[in-house]
Amino acid sequence: MDEDETASETEEARDDIPTESEILDGITDISLTPTEHQRVKDVVNGEEMRRIKGHDRRYLIVGAGGETGAATRRMTVCNLLGEREDAVATRLEDFGLTREDIKLWTRVFDILCGRATDIVAVLEDFDGGYVWELGLLFAPSYREKVWVLKRRYRDEDVERERFDNGMAASHTKMLLTGGRCLEWRDEEELQNAAKSLP
Repeated sequence: MDEDETASETEEARDDIPTESEILDGITDISLTPTEHQRVKDVVNGEEMRRIKGHDRRYLIVGAGGETGAATRRMTVCNLLGEREDAVATRLEDFGLTREDIKLWTRVFDILCGRATDIVAVLEDFDGGYVWELGLLFAPSYREKVWVLKRRYRDEDVERERFDNGMAASHTKMLLTGGRCLEWRDEEELQNAAKSLP
């Protein structure tokens, strides 16, 4: 492949990246019933939100959920950051939303991003339901709050396989470069990366 083809592919990839207004329009275009609006209000004004208010540092930890090793490592990061003096860490699922509430997640996630002082994405792949969260984090208004703790696989083929998702890659291209992205290979490195965050 020559340089002209590479440059052309880079431009095409850049064209696929949605603008901040396109991302935010996608959020505001979600139509909620009055009952769903009330559910969002209840969630963001409930006990978990009261728990995080008043702290100097409010970490929102995003990434894989469920009962997986990736979710356990994400919880480790959440606990480490939440143990800091005058800091609190939370996850979207801590707000009691269920799979039946999936339509509300984007709206609640947007509100939580706005309330967080730091958003920490613990990424091990681009193959989960959390990938949509990355699209919102791409928006410039949130990008300055985002820290990415990205798993680095020792095998390059595995690395490509885990992060081979064109949509997610385009959303996170800017998140995965520069000093706000810290790579880790094992749990010790992950913990050290988390401890190095402000």
